[in-house]
Amino acid sequence: MKIIYFTTACQKDDYVSLSLAWRCALNTSIQNLNNRLIRMLGLTHEVEVISFRPFSRKLCSLKKLEVEQKLEGKVSWHYAPIKRHRIERYLAAFLYTYKLFKKMNLKDAIVITETLNPKVLDCAKFFAKKYNLPIVGVCYNTPSGISGTNKAYTTSLLEKTKNLNGFITTTPGLNDLFNPLLSPSLTFPGVLENKYQEVDCSAYGQYFYYDGSLEEKFGIYELIEAFKLLNLEQYKLVISGYHAEQEKLRIAIGKNNNIIYLGNPSSDIVLSLINHAYININPRPFTEDFDRYLIPDNLIDYFGADNALTLTVKNHRFDKDFVDDVVWADSNDVEDLVEAIRTCLSLTNQQKEFMVRKAKSDAVKLYSMTNINRRTIAFLRQFLKQKD
Repeated sequence: MKIIYFTTACQKDDYVSLSLAWRCALNTSIQNLNNRLIRMLGLTHEVEVISFRPFSRKLCSLKKLEVEQKLEGKVSWHYAPIKRHRIERYLAAFLYTYKLFKKMNLKDAIVITETLNPKVLDCAKFFAKKYNLPIVGVCYNTPSGISGTNKAYTTSLLEKTKNLNGFITTTPGLNDLFNPLLSPSLTFPGVLENKYQEVDCSAYGQYFYYDGSLEEKFGIYELIEAFKLLNLEQYKLVISGYHAEQEKLRIAIGKNNNIIYLGNPSSDIVLSLINHAYININPRPFTEDFDRYLIPDNLIDYFGADNALTLTVKNHRFDKDFVDDVVWADSNDVEDLVEAIRTCLSLTNQQKEFMVRKAKSDAVKLYSMTNINRRTIAFLRQFLKQKD
């Protein structure tokens, strides 16, 4: 089986380089999930990645992106050319993809595509139809959950995706949304990272950590306020992520020298910070829509940390498997976060070490690349049998 993966994701190092050319922080959760899915599939199968890298005339300092090809184990990365003008941009990427398909051996091939970028989705659907290949969509957010979108975008995208042959989703709710025809589907909340370059985090001493979306609705300001109320001299709060309102965040932090904002660091830095934190904190509030459609940023990596406790607001995707492994906050209200942090600090070393080991063990069992690979490949094979 050969997998042809349409995405906006890049190799990890290439993503870091591209991010430096942007005047705002890119959404790292999209990059991380798709990059891990690609490398997970590449553990056992040949993967041809056709990447439409993120680009904006207003926000990216580069005038265009050139064609590049790179090999990473069984994964071949094909970076489509990105032109400055919108019409040329899509046409150049389309023609590049056309040439790639002409050269590929498409025996037992299957197409996988992101579902939230209309141009990527349209291109994937065109070539899957042209060469009579099964096509599976990857769903990790609702169309309305993407910043700057409107109702027409949501309606159009859901119409484009409903006839795909199958779906890989991060929550059952996303499968219900994208898959009204009840096509075959596979649901898992993410993949545990298995490879990164360790970075020294000793400069921060003992710290609590959060990385992810810094939009107000996801709880970062409640976390900052809770940390201030605790007034813990010996601990720092380190935060990083994307979609920050810089001025509002600066005002919220104020003159508190124990709160450190790092911007949007590389995945190696984030994973190192997660691994060496005293507590990793997910302050995302519990709402019906969040619980149904979204997986909190980095929560699976929090579970997989070697040294850090996880503190998270309740989440029905994880409360069964990790009920005794982490400290649960009843809500993201400041008072509940304060109480949950105090619970973490009251644990004995023995209790903390037990919870950290148990969380990591359960995370590896459920979300390791090897285990997710086994499930995903078995799921994908059914489409080739149907084709025969």
